[in-house]
Amino acid sequence: MPDVFFPGGVMTVAGDYKPGDQPPTGYLDWHEWAEVQHKAGLRQKECGRCGKWKYPQELSDQTDRHEMQSRKGPVTVATPVCNKCVSPNV
Repeated sequence: MPDVFFPGGVMTVAGDYKPGDQPPTGYLDWHEWAEVQHKAGLRQKECGRCGKWKYPQELSDQTDRHEMQSRKGPVTVATPVCNKCVSPNV
């Protein structure tokens, strides 16, 4: 995102984001990008490994499956894995 410098300050110009775009790196850029994603109906899911909340385009096709115990018996829980946590050899 470019910055416009003028006497007495700096104005940050927002990027043109579309639903499904990969996230930008800057803090203010990310919030503007996330607003576009949310308005488009995309919702975040929690990564099963790092615990961070990611939009669908930040998640890999890989899922982790764990068997857990409930009062009614064993339950299989599937959690998505983000692109940063994905194992390259799986």
